[in-house]
Amino acid sequence: MQLVGVLIGAGILLLGGWWLRPQPTALPPATPPPVSQGAHASTATSTKAAHQAATKTKIYVDVQGAVHQPGLYAFQPGMRVADALRVAGGLLSRADRRQVNLAAQLTDQQQLVIPAKGEKKSAPAPTSPASAGSSRGASSAAASAGTPINLNTATLTDLQQLTGIGAKKAQKIIDYRTEHGDFKTVRDLTQVAGFGEKTVARLEPQLTVG
Repeated sequence: MQLVGVLIGAGILLLGGWWLRPQPTALPPATPPPVSQGAHASTATSTKAAHQAATKTKIYVDVQGAVHQPGLYAFQPGMRVADALRVAGGLLSRADRRQVNLAAQLTDQQQLVIPAKGEKKSAPAPTSPASAGSSRGASSAAASAGTPINLNTATLTDLQQLTGIGAKKAQKIIDYRTEHGDFKTVRDLTQVAGFGEKTVARLEPQLTVG
């Protein structure tokens, strides 16, 4: 009986020790700190500034003359004439390669005119509004004085010196010339959309294909 009492006492002690042991406490899940609106605004501003900086680094060049795809193109600073010709589809067979400096560096607002064989390389087009107006007046005066404009080598600016010809009609002439090659006669201009017999007859004294 004494042994049974000892065993019962030991069991009570063990049960009491288990009941009184410390219980684990569950911790709440960690919550990330909130991002302030100022941080969002700062990030958006930085992104916008980076985009504007990238846009400002582009330069724009008007490629005209004896190329397959004349037009206005955007380039990175430091690019060369060779890059502009590659973007414009390359030189036409009538282009005078000897007058073209492929290593020349492109500049913003530049007009790159590729001359045809037998044609002298034209001077760069002015970039300021004042000088552009002076050039337009000089070209108009030359045309009215009897100096004809060559349909096969004229740039978009040159063609706009013709009486009643704006940018859209001038571009149609260049597009037709690019697709079909040189005009054989001034009367071939009637093949261009928007140029009827009366219009060509009026323009004929101001034009040449020689």
